[in-house]
Amino acid sequence: MKIFIIFLFFIIPLIAETSYKFGVFPHMPLAKLHKVFGTVTNDLERDLNKSITLMTRPYYKQYKTELNRGLYDFAFIQPLDYVEAHRLQGYIPLARRNKDLKAILVVLKASSYEKVSDVQDKVIASAPAQAAVSQMMLVSLEKDGFHALDDFTISYSKNHFVCLQKLVDAKVAACITARRAMEFFNQEKNTTNFKIIYETKTLPHALFVAHPRVPKDIRDKVQRRILRWTKYKKGRSLLKKGKLLDFIEAKDKDYDRVREFMKRKDDK
Repeated sequence: MKIFIIFLFFIIPLIAETSYKFGVFPHMPLAKLHKVFGTVTNDLERDLNKSITLMTRPYYKQYKTELNRGLYDFAFIQPLDYVEAHRLQGYIPLARRNKDLKAILVVLKASSYEKVSDVQDKVIASAPAQAAVSQMMLVSLEKDGFHALDDFTISYSKNHFVCLQKLVDAKVAACITARRAMEFFNQEKNTTNFKIIYETKTLPHALFVAHPRVPKDIRDKVQRRILRWTKYKKGRSLLKKGKLLDFIEAKDKDYDRVREFMKRKDDK
């Protein structure tokens, strides 16, 4: 009996101190990311009654390396990264944004540019090269007869906000981004400076995932919490303050279109 009591003395604190790492891909400036997803982290912590550490990296490449190594227990990732992370680590989809992702090419509203050919031979800013919208845009432009890397000078940016700020500062002729990022930027800067001159076809959007090492009951509880944000006042406030879309249940088969896109891209 004494041995059993001693065993419990050591094991109970370990159970109580179970904590999880939550990694978010760096699609916005780090201060804004921590503000938005800090609220998400706090909500999930309260629901699980467990410690969750919010993590990210300054650059996409660093984040993707850590994701593919399986560093994160939970993560919010872009669709192209999901396919690889699922293959390498078995990450399990939980919930995805309820609208599909579309890459857009935007210019200043006051400019004379109205179509893609108007910005040929000019500098175009973009989200990082690894970003889904960057790859979607290049593939789409090639399909429409442009030679993206020859017809334009692409200036890759640290994140969507940097890309759009380059455009505002007239350092580039256009910016490759996503509609949600543009709307977030407009709200933060209290501006409506942009117009869209080109957009791609869609792919399933960013999603929450869990590493398979996370117990199923914990994964299920996190999934239920995310899907219920629209059902109660604090959840709706969380989405509104974070300028986040509603989320719906995500399944692996939802991302078969992404796999097809990546195969076509790699075959070129």
